[in-house]
Amino acid sequence: MAKTTSRRTALPPGTILRFCLALLAVVAAAGAVGDETSDPFATGKLVPARPGFSPGSPADGSQQPCPLPAANTRYGALEVVDLALCRNPGTREVWASARVAAEQVGLAQADFLPAVDGGLSIGRQRSDGRNGSTRGASLTLSWLLFDFGARSAKLEGARQLLAAAAASLDSTVQGVFFAALRAYYGAQAARAALAAALESERASRASLSAAEVRYQVGSGTPADRLQAQTAWSQATLNRIKAEGALRNAYGRLANVMGLDA
Repeated sequence: MAKTTSRRTALPPGTILRFCLALLAVVAAAGAVGDETSDPFATGKLVPARPGFSPGSPADGSQQPCPLPAANTRYGALEVVDLALCRNPGTREVWASARVAAEQVGLAQADFLPAVDGGLSIGRQRSDGRNGSTRGASLTLSWLLFDFGARSAKLEGARQLLAAAAASLDSTVQGVFFAALRAYYGAQAARAALAAALESERASRASLSAAEVRYQVGSGTPADRLQAQTAWSQATLNRIKAEGALRNAYGRLANVMGLDA
């Protein structure tokens, strides 16, 4: 059941002009207030905290989260996880979805408020050489008082969607957290493997030099020399593979941190 009242009348030009000026003043004042009135239901407080933001940071994302450290900064596990949470596209996407779900709750709450609609009409006509003009203004107030629970159901559905979006955000944060740590320790393991490959290559090169000396003085056989050459070549190949694995590990780590691989 809806209760609607309306009134339409012809007004003099001065009254219509004052009506237009007053309407423009109200619109300008509402726009000047800005964020203080743009969220009358405080739906921003329903949005989960953005990953990577400090507790005192604005929730609307106006502050750039987690600025990149200097180029010579050494990344630890905490820095890697922090950058991954706030710069990874996955966490930013699900947080934006949570903001949209919170705004849908506000829209559902707005259905319980009355609606005001105003109109202004000005016309001019010519008939039999005579000019005439018509002016009119209208104001309509409508308020839906009872709808058999449709608005309440819509509001509850919006709240449940917000809860689902928050759960999706938590799941994504946990996944990015685990992926960041796995990529970080994978890069550390690749660095250790490269260091071991370099040491093995140096040892093989020293063994080859010793085998060549023994062969030149006659205390070594050609088989010993060929065997040392083969071991050194294999160690060099392992070192090249370790370098490639380390570069791949760095690429995966940069990818999960939202940086250029």
